[in-house]
Amino acid sequence: MLNKINTLDPSPNSDDFIRDLGDDWIPDCSTEQKPYVGQLFPDVDTSFIFYHHYGSTCGFDSRRSTERKNKLKKTTRKYFLCSRAGSPEDDTSEDVSIKKRKTTSAKCDYPAKLIIAADGNGGFFVKKFIENHNHSFAGKGTMQFLRCSRSLTEFHKRFIIDAARLNIGATRAHAIFKSMIGSYENVGATVVDFKKNSRDIKEYIGKHDADILIQKFKDIQTSSDNNFHFEYKTDANNHLTQLFWADGVARRNFEVFGDVVSFDATYRTNKYGMVFIPFIGIDNHWKSVTFVAALLEKEDADNYKWACEAFKKIFGSSVKCIVTDQDPAMKIEIEECFPGVKHRLCMWHIMKKFPAKLRTLFCAESPFMDKLKKIVWSDHSSIDEFEDGWNDVISEFELRDNTWLKEMFALRSYWIPAFFNDEPMVGLIRTTSRSESSNFFFNHFVQKGDTLSEFYLCFHSALEKQRNNNGLLNHKDDLMPIPKNKKKIEKDVAELYTKTMFYKIQEEITASCGDMVMEDMFVADEVKSLKLRDPFLKNKTLRVGYLCSHGFLCLSLSGIPFIPRQYVTNRWLKRAEERFSTLVLSELSNLNPEEDAKRTKTRDCWFEFQGRISDASGDIEHIDFIHKSLTVMRNHIKDYSKLGDIAPKHTSISDFIGLKVVEEVTILPPNQSNKKGCRKRIIGAAEKSLGGKKWQKRKCRKCKKFAFHDSRNCTGQN
Repeated sequence: MLNKINTLDPSPNSDDFIRDLGDDWIPDCSTEQKPYVGQLFPDVDTSFIFYHHYGSTCGFDSRRSTERKNKLKKTTRKYFLCSRAGSPEDDTSEDVSIKKRKTTSAKCDYPAKLIIAADGNGGFFVKKFIENHNHSFAGKGTMQFLRCSRSLTEFHKRFIIDAARLNIGATRAHAIFKSMIGSYENVGATVVDFKKNSRDIKEYIGKHDADILIQKFKDIQTSSDNNFHFEYKTDANNHLTQLFWADGVARRNFEVFGDVVSFDATYRTNKYGMVFIPFIGIDNHWKSVTFVAALLEKEDADNYKWACEAFKKIFGSSVKCIVTDQDPAMKIEIEECFPGVKHRLCMWHIMKKFPAKLRTLFCAESPFMDKLKKIVWSDHSSIDEFEDGWNDVISEFELRDNTWLKEMFALRSYWIPAFFNDEPMVGLIRTTSRSESSNFFFNHFVQKGDTLSEFYLCFHSALEKQRNNNGLLNHKDDLMPIPKNKKKIEKDVAELYTKTMFYKIQEEITASCGDMVMEDMFVADEVKSLKLRDPFLKNKTLRVGYLCSHGFLCLSLSGIPFIPRQYVTNRWLKRAEERFSTLVLSELSNLNPEEDAKRTKTRDCWFEFQGRISDASGDIEHIDFIHKSLTVMRNHIKDYSKLGDIAPKHTSISDFIGLKVVEEVTILPPNQSNKKGCRKRIIGAAEKSLGGKKWQKRKCRKCKKFAFHDSRNCTGQN
C-alpha cells in the first residue's frame, strides 16, 4: 500500500528522525489507479473523483484547493491536495485566563498534489502530479475513519430516517446497521456521520417547520386522501398555536366505533413543548383505535374550546360519551360544545386521590377503601343503592365533614357507573387508561426534540403499526374458534362477531348455564316474558352492546338457536369498519410515485440479495460466485455522483422524508411552551416513601403485627 525510501535510522528520540521520517512515503497501487502527467479528463469533477478514489485506495484523504479562472470565468487550472497539506495553526497566546480547547492538527506541511489545466478543447489534462507524502497512510484497521471511506449512501440515509420514525436515534441506528453489515469497517460511515444526517434534517426543516407540515396536509388532501381533514390556528404574529387532523381511515373508524371517546394530554413529544392529545376509542376487537390527533399550545379553556369545535367540524356531535381526567377547563368546554353528550370523569384518577386526601395510613390499614371500592366500582348498582352505600360507609368512618368527599359526591353523576347505565355503550369506557396506554404507545415513536414535521412522520409510523395490528386481527377472524358449550348459538356467534368478542360472549353463554333459574313465564299481547332469578347480579346487567347471560338463558328456554338480529350491534361484528361505514375511501395514492417506485425497487433488491445469501447456505463456492457477481455489477454501475461533497444535500433530504420546504414562510413555527407537563413531575411524600415500589406490610417491633406502619407511628399496645 505504501513505499518508504531513503529512511534515516538514527535514535528514535532524535529530532532528525521525526523531521525526516515522512519525506519519502509514496502510495503503492496499480498503474490504472494512479494519475500521470498528461492524463486527460472531460471536466473538473471527473478528475477530482479519480484523485479521490486514488487516495481512498492508498489510504489518504483528498480535498479541492485553489482554482484559477480566465476573463470568461472559466476554470483554467485546478489544484487537488492531500487533506493533510498545509501548516498547522500555532496558538501563541499567553493569556492564561482564556480557556483553551485541547485540539490536534492533521496538517503536516508537505503538500502532495494533483494539478490539472484546461486543454483548450473543453477538457483538462494533468499538468503536475506529486505523489510523495511526509506521513504514513491509513491501514486496514483505520481506513474506515478516512473521509473518503465515509459516505452516506441512499441506503444509509433511508435507514437513518426509517429508524428515526421508530424513535431509534442515530447512535442506536449506527449500532444496528453495524450488526446488519457485520463490522464497523464495512458500515461506510461513523456514528458522527449518522448524527450529522439527523442534524441536517432539522436544519433543513428549520423555520419552515409549520409551513412544511401544513403544506404536507394540503398535498395529502388534494393528491393522496381526499377524506383527510385538518384544522389549524395561528396567533397575532402568525405562529402556529393549534393543529387538528384526521385521515380517511380514522374518520371511517369514528363513524363505526365513535360512540365513546377518551382523550388525555401527553407531553415531551416535540421540541416546542406543544401538548399532544390523541382521541381514542375501542374497536370491534376491544383494542384502542385512534380517531384524531391534536397539538395544542397549552392546556387551557381557549385551547380546549378550539379543539372541541374542530372535532365537531370534522366529526359532528354523534359521540355519546366523552371520558377525560378531572380537568376543570376541559369539563367546561365539553359541556358547552357538546350539550347533549355525557361527560365522564376518569374513575381511576379520582380513586387514586383518596390516600392523599384522607391520609395514607388510614386508607392502607382501615377497611374503608375496600368497602368503598365495592360500592364505587359496581356496574350493577342503581343510583339509590350507590347513594345509600356511600352514605353508610362515610358515616361508619365518620367522614361526613370531609370537604373533598362532599365535592366528589356532588360530582357523582360524572364518574359513578350507576349514572351511565341508562344508555347502551356509555359504560364502555370508565377511565382514561385507554388514552394513557395510547400515549405510552405513541411515546415509543417520538422524541422531545422532534420538529413538528418529524413528529408527524413518527406519529404516522405509530398509526401504521396500530392499523397493521388491526389487520392481523381481521385476518385471524377468518379462523373459526372452537365452541365450548356445544350449543348451536355459539356457531352463530362465531360467524357474526370478531374472535375477541366471541370469547367474551362465550363467557356469557357459559354463565347462562349456571345458577340462574326461571321463576315465572307468561304471555301478553303475543309477547313471551320470563322472570329470572340471578343470585349474583340481581338481574342487572352492564350494557356494552351484546347480550348478557340472562338474554342467552331466555333464548335457550325459548328454543331459539341464534341471536335475533335486532340484538346484534354492528360495531362488534367482523370487519365492521368496512361493512357499516358510509364513508367511501378512495384508493390511497403516493404523493411521489417515482420516489415510491424507486424505494420499492430498492427494497426488492435488498430482499433478493438477502435471499441469495441465504440460498448459498455457507457454501464457499456459491458465496464466492455472489461476490464476483457483485464486483462486476459495481464496476458496471459506478455512480460517483453519490459522493457526499457533491450530492445536493437538501434535494436528497426532501426526497427521503417526503417533506418539501416552501420558498416563502407563511406560517411560523410554534412558540416554546413551558406549561403543565414540561417540568419534572413533583413527587409527593407518600410516593417517595414507597421508592417506586408497591406498599408492602412489614412487622412492627412494637405491636408485633404485620401492618403498614412501624414502631415510630404505631398506635397499638405492647
